[in-house]
This record gives sequence, structure tokens and C-alpha cells, in this order.
Amino acid sequence: MAWRPERLFQCGELDNTQRGWTIGWLQLAGFTDRLQLKLAGNCHPDLAGWKFRIHRIEPELPDDKSSGDESHDDEDAPFDYSRINLDQSGHVGDITADQMIKHHDIPDDELVRRLVAGDKPPFTWRKCLYLEWFSNANGRVVIQSTRLEVKRLGERAFELTEEEWKEQARYNAEELNYFMTQLGDVLRTNEPDEES
Repeated sequence: MAWRPERLFQCGELDNTQRGWTIGWLQLAGFTDRLQLKLAGNCHPDLAGWKFRIHRIEPELPDDKSSGDESHDDEDAPFDYSRINLDQSGHVGDITADQMIKHHDIPDDELVRRLVAGDKPPFTWRKCLYLEWFSNANGRVVIQSTRLEVKRLGERAFELTEEEWKEQARYNAEELNYFMTQLGDVLRTNEPDEES
């Protein structure tokens, strides 16, 4: 389970020019103030050592949940992001602009319906921004979209050595495992008591 506010994402800027730290801000629709990120750790090798801007090149496609269709259950209602804390201090997860994924030009709900029906919707391969971090306030946050683009600014401050990248990848996996353990503990704590 993760916060996934990519539909709200407008623009942002991250700076990983200081080895071991990724800091910056993100602007989300509906928020007057920017989310402030101060994350321990480095980006993937394609963005490590860079300051970079993120901007939207295409709008996210609407889906039935965001179209105002009242026929959905409460479970399918649009997610309430008002509880996202503006202070997103924590730890880096995976941050890369080199991920290649299938890009579909149909809304997610329609894509799922067609796949379940056995159709093979047309797609193109596109680079995707994958921005993941583990917030002290909100837990795991992921922004993944083929409709966002990265522009590197200035000069690269450093490149990760192979050993540094292996260490960062191991650290990212540990952070994800720790988060999943915490999530599992919360779910077990909230299980209904069988005797009641």
C-alpha cells in the first residue's frame, strides 16, 4: 500500500548533488503549499549527482473513479490526499527516469476492462519517471508516470560507483522490507477479535 498522487502532480525539483541526500519540492494540484522533500540517500545512477526539474508533458487520463460517476462503491471513491503532510522528510526509495514501461492512451479502468476481456490494447514503450520515497509522516509514496518528464540542470556533481549503487539498492530494498513489515503489523493489530 502506498500513496500514489501522480494524478495530482504538477511540477517539482529535486537535488541529489550532495552525495547521500536528495532534497527538493513537489507541487500537487489542490495544495497551496509545496511538499518539501528531505530524503536520506541517492537516486538511481541516471539521476545521481544531478539537480533536475520534473514537469508534466501530458495530462493523466481520467478514469471512472475521478469522473464523478456515482455508481461506484465507497471503496472505489477517489482517494483523499488531504492527509499528505507537507514535510516529506524520510528516506529515498527508487528514483529513476530510465524505467521503460508500456504506455497506453486509454484510461486505466478501460485498460483493465479490455485486459480482463482478453483484448490486447495497443501500446508504445515509453520512459517513465519512477519517484519513490519513505516518508516519516506518510509511509511509502510513489509517483510513476509516462506523462512526466525530467530535465537535468547544471553540471553533474558526482556519479555513483558500482559499489555505491549496490549499497544504495540494498538500502532501498531494506527500506521497502521495513515498510512492509510495519504495514503487516498494523494490519494484524487491526484484525477483528475472533472472540467478539
